[in-house]
Amino acid sequence: MKNEIGERIKKLRERKGISREKLGAIIGIAGNSVYRIEAGINKPSAEVIIELAKYFDVSTDYLLGLDNISGNDTYVRVEMKKIPVYEKVAAGVSGAAQPVDYPIDEIYIPKGWKGTFAVEVVGDSMEPEIKEGDYVIVDPESYIDSGNRVIALLNDGEDALVKVFRKTFDGTIMLYSLNPKYEPIILTPDLRWKIIGKVVNLYRRY
Repeated sequence: MKNEIGERIKKLRERKGISREKLGAIIGIAGNSVYRIEAGINKPSAEVIIELAKYFDVSTDYLLGLDNISGNDTYVRVEMKKIPVYEKVAAGVSGAAQPVDYPIDEIYIPKGWKGTFAVEVVGDSMEPEIKEGDYVIVDPESYIDSGNRVIALLNDGEDALVKVFRKTFDGTIMLYSLNPKYEPIILTPDLRWKIIGKVVNLYRRY
């Protein structure tokens, strides 16, 4: 998928002639975070989009790829939607509560983004891509293919995990981590597993 947000931010930064570290200091995030946004590894939060739009004197719609005009229209508003955040979901740590019991928070994301709820991640099994404290935005209606990030429930919901879904040619279904210290989980009927949704975006509170 095209990394339009990151490409536009990089182009604006280079036009200003400033480093990632300086841009990060100006808007209040780390230089490494700017790199990850530009590279398409992370999605910027709504707050970061607003700060970037103010600094570069462009609209938020332009940064989000919804408008090709990059002129002095900083105050053009992008429509936002509110989604609930549910109880913490374990990423490689068992025993977490189900992330669908009750909302613990709310966040705003651009209306054009997929996803109907978010869960807060604990654990390090999906590092470096997904870190502890991140909110993963989940769409329970999206088609899930091999290689997608998902939220899976094991043992009738006793364990909730953020993992990569993988289906092999021989029909084996597994969940695996991006952190190599965690072993893959082979999904067998005795695990009483269920995939509750596809991770479609990442929301990080910088």
